[in-house]
Amino acid sequence: MVKMDVNPEKTNKLKYFFEPRSVAVVGASRNPLKFGHFLLKNLLDLGFKGKVYPVNPNADQILGLKAYARVDMIEDDIDLAVIIVPSFKVPKIMEDCSKKRVKGVVICSSGFRETGESGQKLEDAILTVAKKAGIRIIGPNTTGILNTSNNFTTSFAPLPKLRKGNVAFIAQTGLFAAAAFWWIVSKQPFGVSKIIGLGNKCDVDDAEVLEYLTQDEDTKVIAIYMEGVKNGRKLFDIFRKVTENKPIVVLKSGRTPAGMKASMSHTGSLAVNDEIFDAVCKQTGVIRVSGDLEELLDITKAFALQPLPKGNKVAIITVTGAGGVMAADECAKQGLELANLSDATLNKIGSNMPSWAVVNNPVDIEPLFEAVGPEDSIKIALNAVLEDKNVHSVIVLFVAVPRFIPIFDIKDIIKDVIKRKYEPKPIFTHLIGFKDTVELYTRQLEEEGVPVYSSIERCVKALGALWSYKAYQMKKACGGKH
Repeated sequence: MVKMDVNPEKTNKLKYFFEPRSVAVVGASRNPLKFGHFLLKNLLDLGFKGKVYPVNPNADQILGLKAYARVDMIEDDIDLAVIIVPSFKVPKIMEDCSKKRVKGVVICSSGFRETGESGQKLEDAILTVAKKAGIRIIGPNTTGILNTSNNFTTSFAPLPKLRKGNVAFIAQTGLFAAAAFWWIVSKQPFGVSKIIGLGNKCDVDDAEVLEYLTQDEDTKVIAIYMEGVKNGRKLFDIFRKVTENKPIVVLKSGRTPAGMKASMSHTGSLAVNDEIFDAVCKQTGVIRVSGDLEELLDITKAFALQPLPKGNKVAIITVTGAGGVMAADECAKQGLELANLSDATLNKIGSNMPSWAVVNNPVDIEPLFEAVGPEDSIKIALNAVLEDKNVHSVIVLFVAVPRFIPIFDIKDIIKDVIKRKYEPKPIFTHLIGFKDTVELYTRQLEEEGVPVYSSIERCVKALGALWSYKAYQMKKACGGKH
C-alpha cells in the first residue's frame, strides 16, 4: 500500500473534531423538545468518555451536569465547542471561544450563507474571528461529527446504538448523521467508522477531511455526498492521493440548473460544471454514482464487504437462463467479461449434471437440481468456479420459490467456501422470489459478508465499480499505461 504524503499539521488540527478530550455544548437546554437537549443527551447516552460542559446562561445544571453562562467561564481547557443557538448569536459566541482558545468549533445552527446576503455577513463575521484566533470550523448548518470508535457525536438527531464498521461518510447535509444513519444501522450489513457533515463548508472542506480519513485506521471506504466544490484544484489533488490507498464513492447532486438552484438554498454551494467534475472523478479513480442514495449505499456496501477483483473475468451462476442473459448484458456495460471456464471446471460441474445438460458460462444450475438438490447444486458450481484461475469474480443469481425449492441454510454454503480458503474473489448475489425467504437468505448471506442486491442491474453495477477502481490502480501502477 502506498504511504500518502499528507500535511501532518492539518491532520492534527482536525483530530480535535473527532477525538476531543473536552467539549462545550453551547445552546444545551433543559427543554426536552429543543435540539440543544438532544445533542447533549446523545453524548451522554452514547457513553462519550470525554469531559462535557453545557453552556446556557439561563441554567445552573442540565442533565446532571454543571452549566456555564459562557464558554470562557469554563475552568478547564476546551478542545471543541459545538454551537446550536440562533445564528445572530454565533459571532459573540465565537468571540468567547477565541478568549478560551478553543481549538475547533462545530456550528450546527442554520441561517447563514444559504439564506442570502444577511446570512453571508454573519458567516463572514464568524470566519473572521476564527482566522484571527486560529480556530477551525466545521459548518455552519450541519449536524457535524459522528465517531463510532469513541462514541462522540455533535448530532442533535436522536441516534441508535452505534455500530462500528469500516465506512466513513462525508456529506454536505445532516442527513447522514440522522435519517441515513438509522437506515444504515437497521438495513445495511456494514458499520460506520466516521460521519462528517460539512454543511456550508465555510472553513474545513472535503479535501481536508479526506486527508484526515486517509490516515484513519478504522476507515477502509469513503463515501461522499456533495453539492458543490469549494476548491477544485485542491480536491483534484487530494482525490488522486487518497485513491492510492482507499476507494472513494461520490454522489454529487446539483447536476442540473434546477439542482444547482436548490443547493444554493440548502448549503449555499458553489456550482461546478458537471462534465468537468465527471472528468475529475475518472482521472483520479473516484467512483461517481449517477443515481441516488440507494446506489451510493449499494456500491459502498460492495467495497466494505468484498475484496477487489484481480481482473474483469466473471463467472455467472444462475437458476434461470433469462437471468444469465441479463447479467451478461449488464457485465458488458460495466467493462466486465464472461470468463472462459477451464476444462477442469466444466468437468467438475458437468459430472454432476444429467447427460443431456451442457455447461457454459453463465452456468445454468437448474439441471443440477434433479440430481443433487438446490443447496448442493450451488455448492458444486460455486466451488468449481472459485477454483478456476480464469475467474476473477462470481455473480450468483438465485430464486426463492415455495414448494419448488425447499428452504435451506444458505449460510452453510458460504462457510464451506471460507473453510476451503480460496484465493480471495468477490462474490455478489441477486435474489428474487418469496419475500420472507429472500429476506432470510439476504440476512444470512450478508452476515457472512456476501452482498445481496434486489436487481441484476444493481448487482452487476456494484461489481463493476470494484473493477473500475481496481483497473485504475493497475493503470496507475503501470505509469498510466494499461
